[in-house]
Amino acid sequence: MAEDDYYVSIDTGGTFTDGYVSYPDGSTTVKVPTTDHDLTVCFRNCIDKAADKLDKPTEEFLVDTDVIRFSTTIGTNTIIERSGPKIGLIATAGEEDGLFSAEDDDGLISGEDLVIGVEERTDADGEVVDPVDADEVQAAAKTLMNRGAKLILISFANSFHDETNEERARTVIETEYPPHYLGPNQVLTANEVSSRPGYRTRTYTALVNAYVHRPMARSLYKAEDDARNSGYSNPLLIGQSTGGVAGVSKTVALHTYNSGPVAGVLSADAFRELYDLESVMSADMGGTSIDLGTIVDGELERNLLPEVADMPVHVPMIDVHTAGAGGGSVASVSDGELSVGPESAGAEPGPACYDLGGFQPTTTDADVALGYIDPDYFLGGDQQLSADRAEEAIERQVADPLDASVAEAALQVRRRVDRNIADSIESQLAERGEDPADVTLIAYGGAGPTHCCTFAAAAGVNRIITAPAAAEFSAFGGATLDVEHRYSAALGETIAGDVPSVDGNAFRRTVERLEAEAIQDMAGEGFDADDVALQTSILARLGDEIHEVDVPSRIGGPDDLDPVIDAFDADPEDEIDLDTLVLTAVGPVATEDLARHELGDADPSDARKGSREAYWPVDGWVETDVYQREELEPGNVVEGRALIEATDTTYVVPDDWTYTIDEYANGIIER
Repeated sequence: MAEDDYYVSIDTGGTFTDGYVSYPDGSTTVKVPTTDHDLTVCFRNCIDKAADKLDKPTEEFLVDTDVIRFSTTIGTNTIIERSGPKIGLIATAGEEDGLFSAEDDDGLISGEDLVIGVEERTDADGEVVDPVDADEVQAAAKTLMNRGAKLILISFANSFHDETNEERARTVIETEYPPHYLGPNQVLTANEVSSRPGYRTRTYTALVNAYVHRPMARSLYKAEDDARNSGYSNPLLIGQSTGGVAGVSKTVALHTYNSGPVAGVLSADAFRELYDLESVMSADMGGTSIDLGTIVDGELERNLLPEVADMPVHVPMIDVHTAGAGGGSVASVSDGELSVGPESAGAEPGPACYDLGGFQPTTTDADVALGYIDPDYFLGGDQQLSADRAEEAIERQVADPLDASVAEAALQVRRRVDRNIADSIESQLAERGEDPADVTLIAYGGAGPTHCCTFAAAAGVNRIITAPAAAEFSAFGGATLDVEHRYSAALGETIAGDVPSVDGNAFRRTVERLEAEAIQDMAGEGFDADDVALQTSILARLGDEIHEVDVPSRIGGPDDLDPVIDAFDADPEDEIDLDTLVLTAVGPVATEDLARHELGDADPSDARKGSREAYWPVDGWVETDVYQREELEPGNVVEGRALIEATDTTYVVPDDWTYTIDEYANGIIER
């Protein structure tokens, strides 16, 4: 890293957009409100604020920036809001049924009239038996556009073997309707996103990708162009849900789904390795929700057939469980029962205490009313909160209906949201056979440090780790990701449990073809062939069980496929389907290394900034010590009850917990 080089990582959340900037002498973080109407605005606001914090004009800052990584919720939001384009699907005749939901008007395809079958056929061996008819394809496209389709998707049966018919149909449509009529990138094919067998799932994969493609492409190219026009000279790297980043031109829209939360889970896994832990759970509590990721026995939970918009898709994703429990979660009382979430007040107008027009009480309002969050020091004083607004909202909509004081009502709100989170943690760990007492929690997000002790205690977790930039931990996680591309080709072979053999020559030719494509793409991203790491794996299936198993890039004998057999614990008579060959290419980008410090004295008094009254269970209002997180040194131990304020969050440490700064400057919270 040169003297003035900056590495920027930006993560867009539902409420705030976080930035993490590293440079030779250290790092800094920034946080700006997420602009839901246009996420490129908060992307640029984050860059501007980082430049200002470093006392540099934005243009000079971007000239000196080597890498920008961006994890965005554009695709996720498009699906949640159902704001994508109206899609017309051209399918194989006879396969139309079931490719839409006639009952679900909010579906990505909501009517039979937007699915048209054409006569064509590629057989199970990949031979094109019946080519597409140009006139029939043109008529289908015209009909779909007359019915309101803004984008045409082509998906044909067995085209994962040979995409000739799909590509021929695309050419026919684009020839008849050139870009000035149809618009650029308005004809997409399933072969662009999936080479795996399974017609319906392959079609669903292409459908979801098509739905988010246009808003994703428009926003990401706009963000990249804006950065380049202001002095940034390298590709904008986009976070991927599979782990890793890729340039905008090489990013498949669907691959960005949930990429921000995934970056946080990968950071938690890095902490697991750093501390040599067996099992950890990541807990990212932001303004809108909490995202939980589980790593058991050193293994990330990967879903090889996840669902997006209630449809299975061929995009392996790191598992993240989301619950509607965040700082902006709205509290309400109905028939004497208190509930918190999943509705969120967002960033604008936000909680009542933001004093931006919001009137509903939220988790953050409760934390302000309890004295845990200082209204004058929210986001390090960048945003002034109104304690009066928080208390008024809680009194009117929670305390009065429950016949409780404002403080007791606020405490009940806090207990309710923490119990909701604890239930999710317990459920996730139970599914994996884990005892919460054996798991370390990695807590982060703007509200994570404020609530982690209480929801961990409710779930039976006794140890928590928090990073110095806990509120921007997902952005920090993005800063550790390398450029990664995945390539795939259908195998369509079956092996017996006792005779694991395939055609080694055909396997080698397929690998060589994918490797050549990967090296060419990586060269376009600025990597020499010698710097690219390649890993071959096989997606294999036995019944409903599916695994992705690493194998040698050249199959020379039956022993090379033993890992596939072992993954299934297969019996000799079992037949394992080798669905897909996968090649993963990784190009290294400079990442974060945590510095190690000598431990000093345990006494934290130098970081004590004063005290204030806070409302605690059992004891009520108690004068409570307040410490400045940035002033705490490695070795310092803060005994609860205490409040530890950082510029981006507040740590609430109850009386049965201790908070210790370790040699990596991380906070270790133990009960």
